[in-house]
Amino acid sequence: MLVMPEPHLDNSKRTLSAMDAACIIVGIIIGAGIYRTTPTIAAVTADAYWLIGVWVLGGCFALIGALCYVELATSITDEGGEYAYLRRGFNDSTATVYAWIEFWIIRPGSTGPMAILFGEYAHRVFPLAENEMLSGVIYAVLATIVMLAVNLRGLKTGKRTQNVLTGVKVIALLLLIIVSFAAVFLGAEVSAAQPVAEEQASQSTGGFLLAMVLVMFTYGGWNDVSFVASEVKDPEKNILRGLLIGIFIVVVIYILINIAMLMTLGQQGLAGSKTPATDMLYLTAGEHAEKLMAVLICISALGAVNAMLFTSARIYHALGRQVSAFHWLGQWNNRLHVPARSLLLQTIVILMMVVGFGLQKDGFELLVLFVSPFMWTFLALVGVCVFRTRQKGLGDEQSYRTPFYPVLPMLFAVSSLFMAYRSLSWFDLQIEQQDLLDNNFFIFLSIFTGLVVVSAAGVAIWFGPHKPNSGEPAG
Repeated sequence: MLVMPEPHLDNSKRTLSAMDAACIIVGIIIGAGIYRTTPTIAAVTADAYWLIGVWVLGGCFALIGALCYVELATSITDEGGEYAYLRRGFNDSTATVYAWIEFWIIRPGSTGPMAILFGEYAHRVFPLAENEMLSGVIYAVLATIVMLAVNLRGLKTGKRTQNVLTGVKVIALLLLIIVSFAAVFLGAEVSAAQPVAEEQASQSTGGFLLAMVLVMFTYGGWNDVSFVASEVKDPEKNILRGLLIGIFIVVVIYILINIAMLMTLGQQGLAGSKTPATDMLYLTAGEHAEKLMAVLICISALGAVNAMLFTSARIYHALGRQVSAFHWLGQWNNRLHVPARSLLLQTIVILMMVVGFGLQKDGFELLVLFVSPFMWTFLALVGVCVFRTRQKGLGDEQSYRTPFYPVLPMLFAVSSLFMAYRSLSWFDLQIEQQDLLDNNFFIFLSIFTGLVVVSAAGVAIWFGPHKPNSGEPAG
């Protein structure tokens, strides 16, 4: 295999501040998960202390992963984030397999659910059709296309939109928390008539592990800052600041939301609720809570869609700069400061996912079901890259070093492997419980996933030779 010389980093691309990076992180993490996972977590934890404890522990694991990513981002300054880390940490073939699966499964399967969720809740605010699924899909497609147009207008427009959406999202969530706390402390009758369960015998190990899987899923997305790390100004300082600020904001908000839900609904009420945030608002803000909550979730989902589109195209741009067969994806639009071709192509695949899954019952859950094992497996490999980076002597005296090495990188890699294992176990359980083997769409999806995995190996072998970089023509 012919290995190309490392591309020269264009410092003119470094236009993102630490706050821009933090907004990307908050925008991706705070999506739909917090509204869907909290009832199940409440149901499998023994009491409020365990409930809040798993959220704190999940935040600690996210922080550990973030510290590992800062070391990789400051030691490996190539474009492409995780693609670059896997290429330098392992080899070109591993990175190409990752980029291929990311393009067809992980990225569309992560962005698609957020667009579908936006459509579901936008329909509640203003239906576009009598058929709820059709109305939701129309909204989801429109939202994705609008976010594509925003990002194609250039880097400045994309990051400003993300900053505004994230700001509105955080302010709205804080107002939700303040209203709930105020109602409780002012003595309003907000209890859900389902008191917190008295003491349970003990916290079961199985319940704790399931709670951690759901919490870690809800915290997922902080790693996406790696895809724009090469565009962050003063990376040695600002990548760390951006990650710490972003994760700190998310952890605080998640813990406060859970406390507010416990105070208003009680643990049993929270565990038995299908729409805990709406129920909480109904008790504290009155009958208009449902539409208010729907608007809030729409903003959260839209921010996640924009952030994932903003970051994803950087992976395939990096692939195009490394692999000759995909050189046309490596074009960077110097006027707009975006990889326009990669962005457009990835959006087409996302739209296919949105339409295909949005018109299926439980399409959101199916997407998450297929994405999770792949996502966590590659995160575990990235964790191993921290050890590989040090062994190869990559980086310099300015590179950040993960504290308590090798304990923290080992914790990150092992916890990610555990998540991959539990995701596969959950996948197997869902097949049994829902009789998915009799579902034609599930069978088609399984065949498609198998073809993607097999073709990934073929692409890595067939398109192995790499090319020297010849600059950045506008595209």
